[in-house]
Amino acid sequence: MIRFRPLVGFAAGVLLLAACGGGGDGGGQSYKEPTGPAQDTLKIEAGNFYFKPDKPTAKSEVVELELDGVEGLHTLVFDNGKVPGFQMEVSSGQTSSKKIDLKPGKYTFYCDIPGHRAQGMEGTLTIT
Repeated sequence: MIRFRPLVGFAAGVLLLAACGGGGDGGGQSYKEPTGPAQDTLKIEAGNFYFKPDKPTAKSEVVELELDGVEGLHTLVFDNGKVPGFQMEVSSGQTSSKKIDLKPGKYTFYCDIPGHRAQGMEGTLTIT
C-alpha cells in the first residue's frame, strides 16, 4: 500500500492542474485595463435590484465605467464572455471606476451575485 502513495499524489496533482485550466469564455484571456485616456465616462448606479441607466450609450474607443453603489453589494460583469475577466464590485456608498476598450456593438451587463440578475439587475451598453 505504501508504494501507491506517490502515484496517488501524482494523480491528484494532475487533476488539480486540469481543474485550474482556462475556461471556455475567452480561451484563458483575462481583462487588461487600457492605459490610454478615456474618450467617454459612463456613470451607472447599482441599487437593489437595478442599474440606472440600464441602457447607456457611449462612443467607441476607451470608455471609463463608474459604478456607484446605492444599496447593498453588487457587481457588474459582461455576458457571454465578451469581456473575459472584467468585473466591478461596489457596496453602499462606494464608487468603483475602470476603463474598458470596446468595439461598436451591444454588450449585455449584469450583476452576477446569485439571484440579482433574475430580479432585474441587467442592462445593455451600446457602443456607437
